[in-house]
Amino acid sequence: MNNIHLPSAHVQAQISSVENQQRPLLIVDVDEVLFQFIPHLERYAAQKGIAFKDHSYSLRGNLHRTDTGAPLKQEEAWRLLNTFFDEQSHQQAAVEHAPQQLERLSDHFQIVILTNLPGPHNAPVRKARLEHFGMPYPMIVNEGPKGGAVAALSAGRGKDPVVFVDDSHSNLISASKAAPHVKLVQFIADKRFHEAAPLVEAAALKSNCWLETGDFILSLLDE
Repeated sequence: MNNIHLPSAHVQAQISSVENQQRPLLIVDVDEVLFQFIPHLERYAAQKGIAFKDHSYSLRGNLHRTDTGAPLKQEEAWRLLNTFFDEQSHQQAAVEHAPQQLERLSDHFQIVILTNLPGPHNAPVRKARLEHFGMPYPMIVNEGPKGGAVAALSAGRGKDPVVFVDDSHSNLISASKAAPHVKLVQFIADKRFHEAAPLVEAAALKSNCWLETGDFILSLLDE
């Protein structure tokens, strides 16, 4: 495995604490997959006079000030994102059908939640919010590209299928390189951004519906 895909020591320690149940594995992202993210961020940004320029799936160059039209600098966009998580993540709503479909899939798959957060201080709120919506699955807080974490989680599982669901093009590509045997699902809950996002070539499914996604993931058990 190329070093670029290796998880950090902190992430590896979290992965080591997850029991390998020797059954199919479902690895799931949170923002725009289990929790609504873009609508919340839009409302938060609007309060600060900031809006998305279009529905392209990127923060870089896509956030601008509504009074001047000037694009946010990269560090300003990251600052907005960090303060959003600090101030608003306790209010994020669940994506429709996500809790019910994970419960359905948990009869057949071991489920692990793999999320990126600005800092470890955001983890307790995220975990509590997941539990609030009936998704009390093991949660790993990752740093950067997720390929290394996906590869480490999927190691030693024999021929059991492993599925990774994420909204991020870069995370899906990272996983495809680090763990090419893993089935990838590109999931973006927001319809506008889902339609605008290009298909990740390595993805077996692109969806914004958990009913469709749940059926697809279950169908993999028959392959």
